[in-house]
Amino acid sequence: MDMIVDCGSTKCRWTVIGPGIRRAFDSPGFNPALLDTPEIESTFADRVPQGLESMMFEQVWIYAAGCRSEREENALRAAAQKLWRNAAVTAASDVLGAARAVCGTDSGIACILGTGSNCAIYSPKHGLVRSTPPLGFILGDEGSGADIGKALVNHVLKRRWNSELVSDFLDSQQLTADIIINKVYLCPEPNRFLASLTHWAADNIHRPEVDHLVVERFQAFIARNIRTLSPPRHLKAGFVGSVAKIFEPQLRAAAEKESLPVGKIEKSPENGLIAFHCHKT
Repeated sequence: MDMIVDCGSTKCRWTVIGPGIRRAFDSPGFNPALLDTPEIESTFADRVPQGLESMMFEQVWIYAAGCRSEREENALRAAAQKLWRNAAVTAASDVLGAARAVCGTDSGIACILGTGSNCAIYSPKHGLVRSTPPLGFILGDEGSGADIGKALVNHVLKRRWNSELVSDFLDSQQLTADIIINKVYLCPEPNRFLASLTHWAADNIHRPEVDHLVVERFQAFIARNIRTLSPPRHLKAGFVGSVAKIFEPQLRAAAEKESLPVGKIEKSPENGLIAFHCHKT
């Protein structure tokens, strides 16, 4: 048996695969880039769903958000090999996981639109060729859930929308300006709070103002992340992430406005990664 681990900041997905076997388990996510090496190892072990630690695997592939350097890769690999000593363990970034999921054996532009955002040019032979630094939700992460949430809050608190729409947002989310400021500046994980506001956007996407805002944030993602990579015109952009899938019509509209060819749009890389690794083996 083998296992694929898709580790995001919000959720980890552990998929066990083998002949006639496919079982998936979920656990809370984490970001290795925000932890020191001992914390990465202890957090990884803590996130393993009960029962998996006693299973035998031949190969374990880990794709993690925030896996940006050898430090994170080595720490994740070491943590996994403490649990599955006989397994061949590979740790890589979630962007490579997204690329393999939506591009497979073809070259393309791999994009992630979830709580955060990221993108890179992908080659099946060379892996990730060029990437744009996402910079996090304060300095970047255009088009992400946190970015859309931040734009929503800006429009609401600055009264850039009509009073009915502003009141609907604040009342339905049980928020005030003071609560929002507190959650963003004083509480932990403000990016997750902001990203959670996309549920309201999805419920109100029929309103022209909300539709326009989401399309605008996707255009910003394309302009500030994909275009800076100077990709060949023929390369298609494939997208992974809940935000990409939930707002697929708006994403395709933004791509059309920016003359960007689009390939697959998937909520999760799970099916694509299973197909990729089963094909490779």
